[in-house]
Amino acid sequence: MDRRWVSAVALYGPKTGEVRDLLESVQATIARQLGAAFLPYTLEQIHGTLIGLNGVREPATGALISQYYLEHRGARCIMDFGRVLQILEDHLSPPFIVRIGGFGPRDEVTFTSQRKHLHERSFSARQGAFVLIGWPIITLRSEGKRKPLDELRRSMNDANVLHSHHVAATDVDNDFYLVLGHYTNTPESTLAETERMVRADLQRYRIDVEIGRDQVRIVASDSPTLAPARFVGELPQAADDLARLYD
Repeated sequence: MDRRWVSAVALYGPKTGEVRDLLESVQATIARQLGAAFLPYTLEQIHGTLIGLNGVREPATGALISQYYLEHRGARCIMDFGRVLQILEDHLSPPFIVRIGGFGPRDEVTFTSQRKHLHERSFSARQGAFVLIGWPIITLRSEGKRKPLDELRRSMNDANVLHSHHVAATDVDNDFYLVLGHYTNTPESTLAETERMVRADLQRYRIDVEIGRDQVRIVASDSPTLAPARFVGELPQAADDLARLYD
């Protein structure tokens, strides 16, 4: 079997309103700076991953083992798709709101992301990709004490699913990531200037995005970019149907 990427993601598919406007604006700024070196995602392809459900089929038993438990912990954990779907329902009802943009470099913040100020983390070029990041409003208002994204991802341990960025048990990941595209053969100075320009725009223009069951899709693809998709399904799903996405 070819490798399959299966994820629960938000905002996959057509974009409208201020979400579309923001993404188009940021991609246009990147394109002006990089030209043909920028390889943009389509607007429909852009998504925020809530939890990756990558699995490894065990040849002897046919069981689906959590890829990240295997890679990060060396543990054989059979994924429980019924529990995965229940956790999604529990954590997305009611929805939570994610804020993208609105963070100035000198703003006082009550928490950091990977030890960096939220302005710096809000947009970056890293490992060949341009990444836009937002955070749940309740995290901003609770001074970092409430972390609904990290809580959702950590709860997946009950379904024998490990979040890709929870390498150590103490790791925290409450970031909402949106990859906007990739880049090739670009000088560091150009990347740094692109980051500066986009962050300056984001400082002045922010959006609040609802993340609930209506915005979430289960997507299966042969590519980590999730395009083209082999399957896109709304919640709720049947556990047996989810397991068949790996065949």
